[in-house]
Amino acid sequence: MNDFIKRMGHVALVVPDIEASVSWATTVMGMRETERVDGCSYLTHADCHHSLQYIEGSGEAQLDHVAMEAHDDAALDALVARLREHDVEIVSDSPQEKGIGRAIRFRAPAGHVIEVFSGMDSDGVRHTGNGVQPRKFGHPMLACEDTGPTRALFENVLGFRLSDDVGDGTLVFMRCGVDHHGIGFGKGPRDGLNHYAWGVENIATLTMLGDVLSRNGGKFIWGPGRHGAGQNIFTYHFDPAGCIVEYYADLYQVWDERTYEPGRWSLEDPSFANLWGPGPPIEMMETATPLV
Repeated sequence: MNDFIKRMGHVALVVPDIEASVSWATTVMGMRETERVDGCSYLTHADCHHSLQYIEGSGEAQLDHVAMEAHDDAALDALVARLREHDVEIVSDSPQEKGIGRAIRFRAPAGHVIEVFSGMDSDGVRHTGNGVQPRKFGHPMLACEDTGPTRALFENVLGFRLSDDVGDGTLVFMRCGVDHHGIGFGKGPRDGLNHYAWGVENIATLTMLGDVLSRNGGKFIWGPGRHGAGQNIFTYHFDPAGCIVEYYADLYQVWDERTYEPGRWSLEDPSFANLWGPGPPIEMMETATPLV
C-alpha cells in the first residue's frame, strides 16, 4: 500500500465550450453535474463531489491539473514534509476548488500541476441515468518530452511502484494500489496530457459505450482491443474539447508485491499496445492536450 495516496481522484481540464463538454459528459460518459460555480463545472461518476472538472476557457483545451486523494490528513501532512525534504515546488497549500476539505498542489518536473487532497464531500447518490457510467476514475496518461524526471518524482517521493516499462522509458506505467497503473507517462510531442481513463465492469459495458457514441455522433478512434502492458480491454474516443478519453475493463491487479516483477517491453514488439490487432492510430500518437 502507498503510504500517502489512497486513490486517483480526478482530472481538471480547461475547455473552449463548457456547455458542449458538460452535455457530452452527462449524455455519453455517464457523469452527473454536482455543482457549477464561477465558470467551473464539477462532475462525478459516483457519490463523490467530483471526479472530473471542466473550467471555462477559450482556444484549445488545456490540462489544469490531475488529482489524487490522500489516505487522511496525517498522510497529507507527511507528504507535505516529504515534498519539502526533496525541494519539490508547492504552488498551493489550500483548496483551490469546491468539495474538498484540504489540498496541496505541486509542480512535477515537466510542469504538470499535481493536486493531493483529503476530505471530499459526498452526497450518497450513485445512479446517473444517462450514458455509460464508469465504475471508477482510472488514470491520467501524462505526456512528457522526457519521462525520466517525472517517473523519479512519483517513484522516489510519492511512493508509486513501477508496473511496466515500454521502450526504456518511452511509456511508463505506475501504481499506488493493486491496480496495474493509476498513472502513466509517455513521451509525446509536448508536455501535457495524452488521455484520461475510466474503468467499467466488463467488455459488455464497452459495447454499450460504442452504441451510445454512435447515437451521439461519436466513434471509437482505437479499440476494442487488449493492451499487453496492463492486460486491460480498451477503447478510446475524442471528447468535444479534443481530449482523448479511454474506457477500459479487466485491468491487471498486483496482489503480491513480493513476487511481482515489472514488465519490460520492446517498442519493436507491438503486442505491448494491442494483443488483438493494430496499434494506435497516428492521431492518438500526435495528440497531447497542453498544460495551462
